[in-house]
Amino acid sequence: MDGWHTIVLGFEREIYTEEEAREAIKTLRKMIVDFIEPFKNHTEKEEEILFPMLSKYIGDEQGPIVALEEEHEEIDAYIGHFLHHTLGDMRDLSLQQMTDVVKDAGEAFEVITIHFVKEQSIVFPMVINTLRITEQDQLAEELHTSII
Repeated sequence: MDGWHTIVLGFEREIYTEEEAREAIKTLRKMIVDFIEPFKNHTEKEEEILFPMLSKYIGDEQGPIVALEEEHEEIDAYIGHFLHHTLGDMRDLSLQQMTDVVKDAGEAFEVITIHFVKEQSIVFPMVINTLRITEQDQLAEELHTSII
């Protein structure tokens, strides 16, 4: 994601010529496509394993689980919109149009970053403080599979 964010910042700072922007957006698209599968595996594990375990104790009508699930949807929407508008030949896109489309990738990056911070600062401590040791062991076993 660092390389991805660097490209987004380049568009925000208007450092690209139109031709450089076309190359940058192609690179960005490839980075995002490569990111999708590991991220989907990550979100599936949260939604299928972690959230159901936690929801037994904290519920799933409001709170961190709902917030994280909404972020998953928001990230999907931003990435989907970016990919849709960068599909095919981009020679017809102006520099401004490319800059506008890249904003979706920037928004996705921000939501993902906040999402990971919430996991680390709220959800992971909640797992330690809420789940029984046997449940933590089960969770660790189920989550420790490759996400790539």
